[in-house]
Amino acid sequence: MSAMLNEMYTRKPSNTHLFSLIILLLWGVSIGIVCYLSVAPRVEFPIDFRRADVVYHFCAYLWLSFLPFIGFRVVQGAWISALLMIPLGLGLEFGQYFVPARVFSILDMAANSCGAMVGILCGLYLRSIFSIKESD
Repeated sequence: MSAMLNEMYTRKPSNTHLFSLIILLLWGVSIGIVCYLSVAPRVEFPIDFRRADVVYHFCAYLWLSFLPFIGFRVVQGAWISALLMIPLGLGLEFGQYFVPARVFSILDMAANSCGAMVGILCGLYLRSIFSIKESD
């Protein structure tokens, strides 16, 4: 075990490792932003129209479930991480019930879940197009 850890820290990272790290960092920041905006008392949308919040929810969770398929080199890790965006969306929506000026919405939950599923499909498709190889 220690030999494996030693190799990880002494090996020079390749461009693909650096790219994966940047994508995963972007993914973590994106999760933080979505969590913050989900529990903030009042959120102003840049473009407002009827049901704009549903479109924003869909796009946010599409993004959150898409990025793991680009950032993780092992597809099982991408699958697990992307699928975990569904309970994240459900949990944050339940949490909005307790936030002043926010409303619990089944429609937002559906948009979160549908966005996550479409993001998974897009991530799998892009991964197959670019033949992203798994590595240890």
